[in-house]
Amino acid sequence: MREFDYRILITGQLSTNKYRYPNEKKEVICTTTLLSGHGLNVIIDPGWRDEPLLASLREAQVAPEQIDIVYVTHMHADHIRSIRLFPGARWLASPREIDNWRVKIPEADRDILERLEPVEDEIVSGLNIVQTPGHTLAHTSVLFRHDGRRVLVAADAVLVKEYYEHREVHVISEDQELAKQTIDEIKTLADIVIPGHDEPFEAF
Repeated sequence: MREFDYRILITGQLSTNKYRYPNEKKEVICTTTLLSGHGLNVIIDPGWRDEPLLASLREAQVAPEQIDIVYVTHMHADHIRSIRLFPGARWLASPREIDNWRVKIPEADRDILERLEPVEDEIVSGLNIVQTPGHTLAHTSVLFRHDGRRVLVAADAVLVKEYYEHREVHVISEDQELAKQTIDEIKTLADIVIPGHDEPFEAF
């Protein structure tokens, strides 16, 4: 099976995390991941913080023009808005997620939705799209192999490590029970989880 290298460009955080900072409010930041291999650079969930993302790409010695594909796991604004930094890339998302947001996307993000190409099953060979519904009804994650291990870019199917441990989901999840079932399934899928608002951790 084809393998890919990965690099965390931005480590995300929740606005509140009752396990780490229960009495604080922070800026919502999503985790952004760069996957590289086989002549391709793929970003999963570019987020909405342009300057930190560009700075991290410079550190990785990857120019925006060298990004071939940007895949978004779901259509929440904090995961998608910096996609505009990559006009030369293909913009991809699952067809159900695109369809589900046609009537509820904010006008500020409609240009993104209209340009997204629907893709099912895999982004390219070795980057597999996994259905992880609950946070949004058509939320997806990306599963790949690195050094023989299964790595899942889980996005908001897993918010942070503590929520994974305690089987907790975001209060705004469209189907909270389904989101909890998705966490259970993820525990069988991956060796390493890259959550939506935290650093990667070993699955267990």
